[in-house]
Amino acid sequence: MNQVTNNNDDKLKQIELVVENKIRPYLQKHEGDIIIRGYDNNCLTIGLTGACKNCPSAQITMEEIVKSALNGLVDEVKVVNTIDEDLLNLAKSILNKSKK
Repeated sequence: MNQVTNNNDDKLKQIELVVENKIRPYLQKHEGDIIIRGYDNNCLTIGLTGACKNCPSAQITMEEIVKSALNGLVDEVKVVNTIDEDLLNLAKSILNKSKK
């Protein structure tokens, strides 16, 4: 079992290097960033932050920047963005006003 864990850890370190050296600098030029949320069964789960989080071009960024940079390291990349609390509260406020 240690061998599997070590292989997983080694792969995650390789992924982190690609993220740090190739993906993050590109996203930061566009006032965004990336967070690694998890890695399991050769599937990487990430979150986009900053300007990239709600950008209409986020899907293109995923395909052309993130996935191409990680090509061969992972089988799948999933984007999981947490909901911004301020945005959620604004949405609730608008919905509550429309119910009145």
